[in-house]
Amino acid sequence: MINKQFMRERLRAGTALRALALLGAGVGISAIATPTMAQDFQNVTASGRVQSTTGKPVSGATVELRSDSQGFVRTATTGGDGSFRIPQLPPGNYTVTITAPGFDAYTETALQLTQANAANQFTLASAGAAASGGDIVVTAGRVQTVDFEQNTTGAVIKVSDLANRVPVARDLTSIIQLAPGTAAGDSAFGNLASVAGSSVAENAYYVNGLNITNFRNFLGSNSVPFEFYDTIEVKNGGYAAEFGRATGGFVNATTRSGSNDFHTGAIITWQPRELRDTSPNTLSQDNDGDYAEDLRADFYVSGPLIKDHLFFYGLYESRNVNSGGGTNTGIYQISKTDSPFFAGKVDAVITDGQRLEFTYFRTTGESRNSTYSYDPTTNNIGAYRSTTISQYGGDNYVGRYTGTFTNWLTVSAAYGKSNDRDNTLSNTPTIPYIADFRVTPTDTSLGNPVASVSTHEDTREFYRADADLYFKLLGSHHIRGGYERENLKTKGISSYTGGSAYSIYNSATYGPYAIRRTFEGGGEFKTKNTAFYIEDNWQLLDNRLTLQLGLRNDKFENFNIEDTKFYDSGSQWGPRVGFSLDPIGDARTKVYGSFSRYFLPIAANTNIRLAGAEYDVRDYFLYQGIGADGNPILGAPLNLFSPCLRTSNTNCRITADGNVTPTTNTVAKNLKPQSADEYILGAEQRLGRRWKLGVYGTYRKLNAALEDAAIDQAALAYCSSQGFSCSSVYTGFSQYVLLNPGSDSTITLFPVNGEATGRTVDFTAAQLGYPKAERVYKAMTFTFDREFDGVWSLSGSYTLAATTGNYEGAVKSDNGQTDAGLTQDFDQPGFTNGAYGYLPNHRRHNFKLYGSYKVTDMLLLGINGTVQSPRKYGCIGVIPSSIDPFASAYGAAGNYCRFANGEVSDTNPIALVRRGTAFESDWRTQIDVSAAITLPTDAFSGVLRFDVFNVLNSKSVVDLNEFGGNDDLTLSARTDYKTPLSYQAPRYARVQLQLRF
Repeated sequence: MINKQFMRERLRAGTALRALALLGAGVGISAIATPTMAQDFQNVTASGRVQSTTGKPVSGATVELRSDSQGFVRTATTGGDGSFRIPQLPPGNYTVTITAPGFDAYTETALQLTQANAANQFTLASAGAAASGGDIVVTAGRVQTVDFEQNTTGAVIKVSDLANRVPVARDLTSIIQLAPGTAAGDSAFGNLASVAGSSVAENAYYVNGLNITNFRNFLGSNSVPFEFYDTIEVKNGGYAAEFGRATGGFVNATTRSGSNDFHTGAIITWQPRELRDTSPNTLSQDNDGDYAEDLRADFYVSGPLIKDHLFFYGLYESRNVNSGGGTNTGIYQISKTDSPFFAGKVDAVITDGQRLEFTYFRTTGESRNSTYSYDPTTNNIGAYRSTTISQYGGDNYVGRYTGTFTNWLTVSAAYGKSNDRDNTLSNTPTIPYIADFRVTPTDTSLGNPVASVSTHEDTREFYRADADLYFKLLGSHHIRGGYERENLKTKGISSYTGGSAYSIYNSATYGPYAIRRTFEGGGEFKTKNTAFYIEDNWQLLDNRLTLQLGLRNDKFENFNIEDTKFYDSGSQWGPRVGFSLDPIGDARTKVYGSFSRYFLPIAANTNIRLAGAEYDVRDYFLYQGIGADGNPILGAPLNLFSPCLRTSNTNCRITADGNVTPTTNTVAKNLKPQSADEYILGAEQRLGRRWKLGVYGTYRKLNAALEDAAIDQAALAYCSSQGFSCSSVYTGFSQYVLLNPGSDSTITLFPVNGEATGRTVDFTAAQLGYPKAERVYKAMTFTFDREFDGVWSLSGSYTLAATTGNYEGAVKSDNGQTDAGLTQDFDQPGFTNGAYGYLPNHRRHNFKLYGSYKVTDMLLLGINGTVQSPRKYGCIGVIPSSIDPFASAYGAAGNYCRFANGEVSDTNPIALVRRGTAFESDWRTQIDVSAAITLPTDAFSGVLRFDVFNVLNSKSVVDLNEFGGNDDLTLSARTDYKTPLSYQAPRYARVQLQLRF
């Protein structure tokens, strides 16, 4: 509630201009820009300016902020320009009181300070002005101003508020996709988001300053109970120097905390199977027999342990999640999860400005996936076959100290650990996975439904220290700097069920034959990431111009299975520079721009695959059926390739021989980490008290990528140029080296020509045969926000974008490959032919709109809508051996198909089909609606909520089969090219009961 003071001025002849100036001052228009605010991983800096109703600064005013929830008080005194700053405040609601000699006091309760909104301008009325009489009333009060200290684009979502008003799924990705410039990634990687055209494996995820990103393959993060979130900030560009280790988006979340009042409650959320529709059937999936049900109950309790000083918040979530789905090849899988979540936070306010926090959450759990035989015609589920156990999660905690010692110095320090596991186990480990490609769709019902078993445990330990320094010298400076170190450890083992996996084909030459692939890999590996940064936000020209001058230094170190360092990035300097201009001087208009360079670490998966002991062999046999033990009956070997390890057969292709490959041979000597440069230019305008409009353009370009690439072709050519042959050593797949595609590389070869050790050779990019990895994202984004005023809110964005190149990023959507940094893209030179085009995360048009409206005190309605343009596809098939014999041996992995007039057929000639030019998916439209009914009771706060997702039951195809060639020896065309693989989620409903005391 606002305590309003009134000032009356009598309008006299000749004073119209003065009257207009007074009126403008009363609504917050000022000739001097408001000072800026800043924020870090958790806290915000409340800042602003105090002025009189004539627009003049009020110096010596006392600004007091009292936490509405925890009772602590922070104060500041305005300077000569009327500005004030109160750093390192936890986000939340505050009561602000401003007093100054000669002015009436101003008080406002429930002033919300968040990462997006913590800068304000206050207008004070002269003492006794309200009683002076007159005709014109100029009202003292507050207006929100623009944040000039950061140029970050994206969105800050107050989850604890928005999720109760707007229909949104209770998961992190759904919140991320509310931000402009974000889109759903390929379903092969689960429910993850692509940010600013990057792959889904280039985002960073933090909770209360703890990095919870999956560092093994960068796919997502540790799960956090949704009810535990307070705010989620999605940074899709222009982030400050302290934020790094991402070339996509940066997701920064804070959690709920306790207060001076005891609270408890229960939130029961149910998605019944009876209120869920089904998707259309696809060639492989019999979706009309699917079901899904999700029942969760969250119980929380919070309050003071010592009033005004020590607070707690505790959460327990029970879960009962069940789903089932069948295939057209006679398999039905039922998945069940009932593992609970735990979370808690303790806040200690030692004295005002001295704070300790500790956060803990446990995500350990498992799901059981049972497989049954299935009749897709009748949807009848038959006999039980096997069960797969997926184990996930771990214990996570972080402690943080924040101390404000003077109005010019604040320091903080943090320590924490994040643990995660990703284990896949089978209760039928001796039966192999078998894929029969002789039929369409591919039949996987002959063997184990699980292709591989694995155990992985990941641990991150981190230390961090930061300091903020404020001073005036040729303007105002806010210098922030810090240091962070992460010690990462991953260990695990992967292998195929039954020891090997089998692919069955039919050849006109050989008849039925089987490819047997045997793979074993694993070990324990370490990685160390360090960074320090410094950034000066320098305000000039009476605070009308702010320069952001930041520099971040990242260093990445990776170790092999023998704990020997195989990669040291050295100092990687990333400038973060920008400007913010207040062109009008009202602190409500902002023109800004920035340049940033981001670096991505090497995923631990690279340690495992490239610097461990790995055995990977394919051999070829005639196929004679399935034996009683569930294993294929193999006939004579086809003897197509080199002598095979571990057997006497001479019919295998060796990728890795099981020995620890010296990293001197697998890592180029002059590597650079993956990095991207970004340019942003934009403007922001605040209108009235609650409207905000924005427009910005983004240009982001990949500088370099780190990928493994076979150098056999270059090595063979080199040996020939030196007058000898090394074909007995280099067979096409012998030496895969981590390098920067398109750059010159210094590589140590295997011993050749009778030498005891390998020679080191400087190869040019042309000799290696690989072009530069390219990805360019260009976008224009338009945004608007109307903040919730207790009645209604509305937010939306439109992004016009293009994402082109020959490299998607850390993972590969085309084939669902999750080997971060080791994708197939540069495995052989032939794979780069035709690879440049629209990338999988290209979305030309992206519309978003969400909001809420309170019809009555008892009824609140919400809506959330998205419209996205299609994804573009090419045609993936076998590269003819005449073009690249080694790439040809991979099967369907290149951009060649029997293609003509947009179709594939065995009667068509082999043609190069450039990426993204053959066909596209559907436009995706989704509208979600909700209604929340407040229960008529005074004993507690009760809400009954109904949400319907995809209310129109749109059935857009979101993924299609891009493979136009069979993975066999005949270069034949596939009959299922362009067929749908998946549709958008069908219409489903959610019922929620909230009881809060």
